[in-house]
This record gives sequence, C-alpha cells and structure tokens, in this order.
Amino acid sequence: MIYTITPNPAIDIIVYLEGDLTHEKNNITREKYVDLGGKPTHVSAILEQLGDTANKATGFSGELNKAELVAIFDRYQMNHEFIDIAEQRTRESIIVVNNSGGSYMITERGLKVSDNDKEKMYAYVKENIRPDDIAVVGKPAQGFSVGDFRYLIRLLKEQKAYVACDVASEYLNVAIEENIDFVKPNKHEINDLFPGDEPVHQKLNRICDKVPNAVCSLGSEGALYKVENTFYQVIPPKVEVKSDTGAGDAFVTGYIYGVANGYDVSDRVKWGVLCSASKVQHYSSCQINKDNFEFIENNLKIYEVR
Repeated sequence: MIYTITPNPAIDIIVYLEGDLTHEKNNITREKYVDLGGKPTHVSAILEQLGDTANKATGFSGELNKAELVAIFDRYQMNHEFIDIAEQRTRESIIVVNNSGGSYMITERGLKVSDNDKEKMYAYVKENIRPDDIAVVGKPAQGFSVGDFRYLIRLLKEQKAYVACDVASEYLNVAIEENIDFVKPNKHEINDLFPGDEPVHQKLNRICDKVPNAVCSLGSEGALYKVENTFYQVIPPKVEVKSDTGAGDAFVTGYIYGVANGYDVSDRVKWGVLCSASKVQHYSSCQINKDNFEFIENNLKIYEVR
C-alpha cells in the first residue's frame, strides 16, 4: 500500500485571465477551476489515474470545509482517510494566471495542529503502516515543527516503510539526515543546500551518499539521476504546456509507481518523466492522460553526465 501523507492540504482556485493582471482595472476571467492542492494529494490523484496500485491519502483536514475537500477527492476517485481538525478550515490558494504567461499565488497559511492532533497522526502511522508499505510525506502544517517532522520520519522508518519526501529547505535537510529512501529536490533547492559553482550532478552526489534514490528535477530539461557510479539526464520531448503546476508531483508519482511495481531506477525515472510531461499538457494540477505516454517515451533523450 502507498500512503500519501499531506499535513497541510489545500483547495486551489485557479483563475485564467482574458488578458494580464492590471492594477486598478476590472480583470476579466477566461476560465476558472477548483482543484486539489498539496503535493502528496497530487500523488494519490495521479496514482488513481495510473491504476493497479493500491493507495490511500491521509493527513490533516479542516472540519469546517471538509465537504469541499472531499468533493475534489471524489472527483479523482481517491481513497482517503484524513484526520479532522475541529473549528478550522483547509487552506485555500488563489492562483491567477495571465493570458501571456506567468501567475500570481495568494495562499492562506492553513491548518494549525495541536499536540493532540500530532498524536493522532502518530497513532495512525503505528496502526496502519506496515513493512514494505510506501509513505510519501509532504511539508508540515503550522504547529508541526522540524523536530516533529523528524519524529514522523523516524516513526515511518520504525514501521519499515519506504519513505519518500518532496520537501524543501530545513525539511529537505532532515529527510537527507535521516537517510530516507527517496527525495526529489529541484536544481534551485540543491543549489540552496550547496552554494557554489560545483556542477549540479556533483552536488546531487552528496545527497546520493545518504539517500539511495535521489533525483534532481530540471523542469522542462527533465531529470538528473544516478545509476551505480554514473549520472544520467533524461530529457522529455517538447509538448504543449498548459500548466506546469504539479509537474514535480507528477514526476514523484511516476517514480513511486515504479518503486511499487519493482522497476529499476532507470524505469522509475522514465515513469516519472512520462507522468510529468503528460501532466503539463493539462490545466489541472494532477491530471494526466496515459494516451500521451507512447509519444513521450518514444521521444525521450538520455545522456550520460560527466
């Protein structure tokens, strides 16, 4: 079973403008979507579209607007079991997208968890997660400290789960220090960890020393990964990009799908690219179309990086 743990999910309200956002002007919308926010929830939604891989989305959710969140889960046919926080609302994020490209994001801080809420999460992990399960963990909510995040990671490891994180800054540091199984920093996050002119693949190698399955995402330039002692870059073909929001989460989904199905590292990365290159062709943060996969796979380019 794959468990996706989202401590601070979101309801995304995505607004596409007819023109570009202009100060002191009535900006007319072209389209509007209500979608799912929170990296691990995206993983569950995309896993459902891939099929044949049991998974459950969990984490914290606000009691006051739980029905709105569940309606989105149901749209993606997700299996979900969230811990409700009383008298709070799951955060909303408003994303305004210009017609010419570029976007603006306005995000609520979201849920604030108590010690009692955290104990419920820890109890859920102990009760449900078994050896060889996979846990995909996202950035914590308010009140969930870096120390609490470290404890959650250690608890998952005690349960002998395969632990994957797509987090940044101090949480990425913790994930690396705790020697989890998979991280996917992007190029900017790696450069933040290791400032200087050293090539990115050499910086990634420092992470690989502690995390056996570390991949660096490179946006439209694909991904950088290591097999034994050799680094490779896989580059997807050019496709029509409608929205790159959630592309990294789609990559994580494909990679974890590969882990669950026993694929080797190269095939895990390939599946990550298939999912991310398909996702960017859709407005939704977590929509793919497997009909895109054949074209993407047939036009992938893979280079050895020295």
